[in-house]
Amino acid sequence: MPLLRGREAVAEMLRAAGVRYVFGNPGTTELGLLEALQDCPDLEYILCLHEGVALGAAHMYAHASGRTGVVNLHVAPGLGNALGMLYNALVGKVPLLVTAGQQDSRMLVREPVLAHDLVAMARPLSKWAVQVQHVEELPVVLPRALKVAQDPPRGPVFVALPSNVLDDVVDLVLPAFSTPYRRSRPDPEGVQAAAALLAAAQYPVIICGDGVAAAAAQAELVRLAEGLGAPVWNTLLMSALNFPLTHPQFCGELPAEYAAIRQALGEADVVLAVGADLFHEVFYAEGSPLPAGCALIHLDNSPWELGKNLPTAVALLADPKLALQELTEVLLPRLDAAAQARAAQRRAALAARKAQERQRQEDRARRFWDASPIAPARLMAALRDCLPAEAVIYNEAITASPDLLRTLPLERPGSLFGNHGGGIGQGMPGALGVKLAFPERPVVALVGDGSAMYTVQSLWTAAHHRLAVLYIVLHNQSYRILKFNLNRYRRHQQLPLERPYPFMDLTEPPLDFVDLARGMGVAGTRVTHPEAIAPAVQAALAQDAPYLLDVWLRGDVTG
Repeated sequence: MPLLRGREAVAEMLRAAGVRYVFGNPGTTELGLLEALQDCPDLEYILCLHEGVALGAAHMYAHASGRTGVVNLHVAPGLGNALGMLYNALVGKVPLLVTAGQQDSRMLVREPVLAHDLVAMARPLSKWAVQVQHVEELPVVLPRALKVAQDPPRGPVFVALPSNVLDDVVDLVLPAFSTPYRRSRPDPEGVQAAAALLAAAQYPVIICGDGVAAAAAQAELVRLAEGLGAPVWNTLLMSALNFPLTHPQFCGELPAEYAAIRQALGEADVVLAVGADLFHEVFYAEGSPLPAGCALIHLDNSPWELGKNLPTAVALLADPKLALQELTEVLLPRLDAAAQARAAQRRAALAARKAQERQRQEDRARRFWDASPIAPARLMAALRDCLPAEAVIYNEAITASPDLLRTLPLERPGSLFGNHGGGIGQGMPGALGVKLAFPERPVVALVGDGSAMYTVQSLWTAAHHRLAVLYIVLHNQSYRILKFNLNRYRRHQQLPLERPYPFMDLTEPPLDFVDLARGMGVAGTRVTHPEAIAPAVQAALAQDAPYLLDVWLRGDVTG
């Protein structure tokens, strides 16, 4: 058996598993691993200036590519800095291998500087968390961690690597990595039961979640939805394109409370939920999110999600792509002439509603067409007309997201990404991960000014690694989403609406994103008038380098 140091074994196993990038912010306990990576030119270390940036970039690389993202952090403070992003990865079901250097295990009992129980810190936000105690454990722990990260439902795993384990020399036989085939078919009886409910439905509704995109099941969902003539809603905090935004049957994102969800679903008598967590709430409301008498069919590859909050008429545990294929094959022949006629009527009504929505959105943009600061609807209209068709959008626009979803003609799988976890600050580093996953496509990140300041160090990494991301900062000088939410809170609590919005303005002094970007090696331009948007975007994309547009938006709050 060959003599290997632990650090060499880690690097060789990552290479054998097909890992291309290691995202990290290094520290002393990781020096051994950095030494090993120097001898592995096919393992590129993406240097980030904060652990949250490293994890956020790895998150979106994994989300966009489908591969496991690998992150290397530094002891307890470094892991602590990344925990908010680790939460996003857990909720978003993103496959990550998160490692952190640990102090020499022989002195942990003496509580050395920067040491802590790393496993205890990571366990609540990981599918599996472990500390390697002996170098001989590495050939078991690393392959298991990579396997668990990809097992349905996917998610982050954590491995603590003491510095002495990385330095130990031992005879090791490294494992061979196989390709697991994880797609599972649904129970045939469950498919028949679901088809029977949907065939008899007077007003079926579909709810999709990011499990559709993870399974590459968009085409199957479109075929089923069209056959049924069902409206299609996405769950709150869409992080992938699960259904074409321009499709006449697409209705947008569901609201953030049960009463509003119930209203959105209208007269639904059967709801089919596919790859969706039911439901993401921000505000409490009494009652069920489903209309009275509505039957729920829930299809997902996570047993935890099935029946977690709501009783199901049919729960199908299966890969969404295979389950949709089999359900469609059974369902469509069951639709008699009357059911087909009802489906056609629903399709026509949804197409008319979509056309009206499109016109309302155009009117919304026209109302402030020449206004400065720029209206969010006007910004999205300009981007619709000037972005190349192959562009990939990372969306952390938050309060401008409804305008984005109603305006940009995104239809191609892999053309839209976001953060399903909801913790802000993901946009700046997330776009780096998307660019690494799609190096040949233009990547445009729409990021609110408040969100951008959480991880603005990402700009340095973009410049350092020459990642040509176009950052468009939506600069409304406030945490605008909090103002919207405070309006709602005041109405609910019967408080005066005209009171100030405390601690929510990003002024005095104002933020200068062009100067911030320049200081980290990224060129930028301030955009204050709508007519300047398209020329600025086109010029920025032509640079083939990271670039920032500081777009000043209206910050009024009327919702």
